[in-house]
Amino acid sequence: MVGMIDVIVVGAGLGGLIAAAKLARGGKKVLVLEKKSLPGGTSYVFRRGAYLFPMGPLSFSFPGRVHGFLKEAGVAEAVSFRRNGFELKTPFLGIVMSRPLADLHNALAAAFPREAQGLTEFFRELAAAIAASKDMDLWHPDFEFGPKPGPRRTPADPGLSYREAEVRRLSGVPAASLLDQLIGNVPLKNFLGSMGSSPPEMSMLNLALMWNIMAEEGIWFPSCGVHGIAELLRRKVEELGGEVRLAEPVRKIIVRDGWAAGVRTAKGEHITARAVVSNADYKTTFLDLLEPADVPGLDLEAVRSVPYTGSELCVYLGVDPQRADLAAVHAEHLFYRKEIRDGGPAHPEDFDNREIEICHWSRKAPELAPAGRASLVLRASFPYDHFAAWRTGEKARKEGYREYKAGLARRLVRTAESILPGLSGAVEVLEAATPLTYRDWGGRYEGSIAGWSWAARGSGALPGKILVRTPLPGLFAAGVYAASELFLGGVPTALYTGSLAAEYILAS
Repeated sequence: MVGMIDVIVVGAGLGGLIAAAKLARGGKKVLVLEKKSLPGGTSYVFRRGAYLFPMGPLSFSFPGRVHGFLKEAGVAEAVSFRRNGFELKTPFLGIVMSRPLADLHNALAAAFPREAQGLTEFFRELAAAIAASKDMDLWHPDFEFGPKPGPRRTPADPGLSYREAEVRRLSGVPAASLLDQLIGNVPLKNFLGSMGSSPPEMSMLNLALMWNIMAEEGIWFPSCGVHGIAELLRRKVEELGGEVRLAEPVRKIIVRDGWAAGVRTAKGEHITARAVVSNADYKTTFLDLLEPADVPGLDLEAVRSVPYTGSELCVYLGVDPQRADLAAVHAEHLFYRKEIRDGGPAHPEDFDNREIEICHWSRKAPELAPAGRASLVLRASFPYDHFAAWRTGEKARKEGYREYKAGLARRLVRTAESILPGLSGAVEVLEAATPLTYRDWGGRYEGSIAGWSWAARGSGALPGKILVRTPLPGLFAAGVYAASELFLGGVPTALYTGSLAAEYILAS
């Protein structure tokens, strides 16, 4: 690329790519630098034998918003979407989750007649929380809980409108506290509060956002695949004159006179620019790619201490469907728990006593599996710390790691086999990703897979809820970690923040 670069984008994830496409469309000279040899971040696929498996997201919400973001970036290709089904099966509850809330309420009331009154009150509170989250432009980048023109203010705090005050209240109310008052049946309480079999951790606001996505908005799979969206955006960037360099890691963001002014690559090349968009996650950006002295106005300890979501063990299977009974996966996604035993949290390796996800991947994307074969993705949450000691450096492991990983993968397959008879004997291809994989190949801080933690806790230590405009002039954040909550779900939030970063730069 000849001449002065207007914007360097660090990372070719979906947020970085849509930022680059919009900037290039707006006449900016753009350079995208990606450490991996493929675009899309974890929103891509990898090959094992004749199978193609997903690296990260399996589907997403708000397809209309996704289509709108692509159109704004100049992508003209037609993309259609198909809604996916989600089901939960535990020893105490089996239910389809991806259905309207009114239908879900009726089904649960029929299954738990003694909880009918509490269910009615909970769904009333949930509907109010959903309405509150929709009732205002909460996620507008300029939104602040503070004085501004608008609806009448609360007597207790003239700086807040009643709607703003309600949203703030809901963001601080643990869903568990409400459910403890209304529901006695523990499995039912856990389902309502976590959309699974685990105890509730989210605030009522976040729970409302999640149930609205699952039950009302739906979760969808694009006709081109999630990786296809990355390819469409990459092609658009290049078509508009931008450059995408793969296998080109960035080591540092250069700061001059208090302004993000370029980057230094792993090869030692210094590239200057008028602005930088970081699609690296927020912690990596501020704790690794910048020096503390570069951002004196940011509380780095707060950035370090506010938690991300955890990591997972993911097992990819290519199977002969004639040798296994896959009928139990009625929907595309089955959340399954074989046992629920008392005695506190299960050990991470005890998959029988933990919830796992079984995705019938080839039902979603049949063209990514060989004819006559099926592919599955098995996932279970897994703490990064459990694997950290195996890591001796980037993509370097202690001896025995591969065997340990393979043993865990086989154990997870055996748990899934209790509901998919014959599965172990039907496996023709097996691959596994651990938290270390997500860290070193996925570029995720400590293997985090889904943004900042959604546990009921205050995020006031962060600079805001939308983190696109950073405390460092000239530096903008994009991707799922550029918002403190995934208010649109993972893929559309990444696209939203990347699109917003481009708009800020184009308007400056």
